[in-house]
Amino acid sequence: MPLTKDRLTTVQWILERNLAWITAADAKVAFIVTINVAMLGGLSGTFGWSDAQRTSWAYVACVAAAVLSGSGVFCAAMAMFPRTDGPKHSLLFSVPVAGMTLPDYQAALKDRSDEQLLDDWAGQVHRNAEIAKSKFEWVRVAMIWSFLGVPAWIVAIGVMLSK
Repeated sequence: MPLTKDRLTTVQWILERNLAWITAADAKVAFIVTINVAMLGGLSGTFGWSDAQRTSWAYVACVAAAVLSGSGVFCAAMAMFPRTDGPKHSLLFSVPVAGMTLPDYQAALKDRSDEQLLDDWAGQVHRNAEIAKSKFEWVRVAMIWSFLGVPAWIVAIGVMLSK
């Protein structure tokens, strides 16, 4: 059976990988929000200065594009929403650590055995995997709404620019 210190190193590596997945999801959100806000801005700008006769099709396309893009932004925001629930007595998770004084934290860290630290790290790996999964689920839905909004946006712009 491997040494606990070797397992601690392995679990630390796994945790770092999970944190990288969380960062990747956050990076995708920035792209999704930027594209959707640009589409909404272009739509509202075109709606405001367009001289075209606004038919019911123009209104339907504009509302559809706005709702779909807005839904993409909402889902992206949900992906970015902070998740601060985690292990209550962890010496690794920032929320319980921040609730301790420095001397209490130092004492607790010194008192923990390698096996207890391994359990703490494993709990963090599991929690961060849950966070990464949740973020990517929201990113996926945000992308779907965003992609569905593109055709409606194209139709709305096209209808408003036609004379």
